[in-house]
Amino acid sequence: MVARALRAARRAAGSEQGFTLPELLVALMLGLLVMGTGVMVFSASVHTQPEQQARGGSIQQARTSMERLTREVRQGTEVLVATSNQLSLLTYVPSTTCGGSAGTTAIPCRVTYSCTAGSCIRVEALPNGSSPGPSETVVTGLLSGIVFGYTPSSSDPTFVSVTFSFDAPAAGDDAITVQDGATLRNASS
Repeated sequence: MVARALRAARRAAGSEQGFTLPELLVALMLGLLVMGTGVMVFSASVHTQPEQQARGGSIQQARTSMERLTREVRQGTEVLVATSNQLSLLTYVPSTTCGGSAGTTAIPCRVTYSCTAGSCIRVEALPNGSSPGPSETVVTGLLSGIVFGYTPSSSDPTFVSVTFSFDAPAAGDDAITVQDGATLRNASS
């Protein structure tokens, strides 16, 4: 029995177990393939990150502008100019003076939004349209200047719909469209 154990021990010590050169080369190639794929995925995500960040910024800009615009329509008393690329209305804005600095109480002002393919600007003026303040770009990167829609008609609107459309930043991406609308709550009938 001891002799048998000694023979088994000698056989185990005498046999060299391990990997052959072809096995090591195959394992090395598979490892390099997995690492190469990982580096490519990481590199692609780092490359597209600035584009995605810019797209997120455009969406945030559109949402913020949309909220402001619909709030001003809701506060509005009368739509003065109603076209597909321009909206001028009498509304209440939280300013110390029309076109001036922000204030704590809302005052009536004439607010005009003018949009083109590329951007929308906003101007505040006195209710009669005089003394316009500085123009402010509220949205950039628009695909189209056709932004406003009116119900029941542009001659006597009670509901204003707003659509901001942005081009797809890269082939295969979807275009961004942000839509909302509001009813003039303070309209004089």
